[in-house]
Amino acid sequence: MISFGSNPSPAAPPPPREDAWINSYQKLLPHWHSVSLSHQHSTIPISISRVNQFDAARLDVEMSAMLKEQLVKVFSLMKPGMLFQYEPELDAFLEFLIWRFSIWVDKPTPGIALMNLRYRDERVMEIRGKEAIARRVWGLMQRIEGIYKAASFGNLLIFLYTGRYRNLIERALRARLVYESPNMNRAVSFEYMNRQLVWNEFSEMLLLLLPLLNSLTVKSFLQPFSKNNSSGSAEDDSTCPICRTSPTLPYLALPCQHRYCYYCLRTRCVAAPSFRCSRCNEPVEAMQRHGSIVGHKTNTQ
Repeated sequence: MISFGSNPSPAAPPPPREDAWINSYQKLLPHWHSVSLSHQHSTIPISISRVNQFDAARLDVEMSAMLKEQLVKVFSLMKPGMLFQYEPELDAFLEFLIWRFSIWVDKPTPGIALMNLRYRDERVMEIRGKEAIARRVWGLMQRIEGIYKAASFGNLLIFLYTGRYRNLIERALRARLVYESPNMNRAVSFEYMNRQLVWNEFSEMLLLLLPLLNSLTVKSFLQPFSKNNSSGSAEDDSTCPICRTSPTLPYLALPCQHRYCYYCLRTRCVAAPSFRCSRCNEPVEAMQRHGSIVGHKTNTQ
């Protein structure tokens, strides 16, 4: 009789201890730290487009040109060509403004910002130390400049009170200005300056008065001193003062009695109701021929 017995099953592994995970964590922790540090220091190389870098520089140039155009429009009413002689200095000033409000404050320029770029300092620690020193030096220079200006102002007040040492350099060197010859008076001639002032005032007066003067009034005022206004003179009756020929149909202008051609006098009277005689500058009220009087101060259509 064959009896079938059960085969003994393999023994199951014993359960881990409760603090086994702590030992595993402590073993893997140094390796984890080394891996994390390596990932932090490693950077993924990215190729920056050369076209974007050139475009950023071009955009900065365009921005400077726009600022320059607006600045020129501000001074458009001043003397023409005044800004062109200082064009290099103006360009340098605009470049300084863009640099001062972008790179100086750790911000990208407008062109760099539009192209999604920025400056990265490859020598961070070294440059930071130098930058801190530069900022300190700059602050120290500003303080020294402020102290110098205050000292110069104080020296000016002292100079006005005592009359010695015009500036700080002369005061530091103790170099005082004195007369070379004590008996010599100061000789300053104001003759040229007086002539210049008188001429400037006279020219300004003429520029003010000339537009206000009436040429006809001046002519009538000077007419008695220039020639005789006698109505019976042969010179007045010889030619028409308008066409400068002998009148074919003579007419007299009243009341001055000067002779004109009919057509010359009639057309002048119709064109200008306030027509004045060309010889004596008196207003012509009528015109006469052989005792007939024709007024011209009527409205003509």
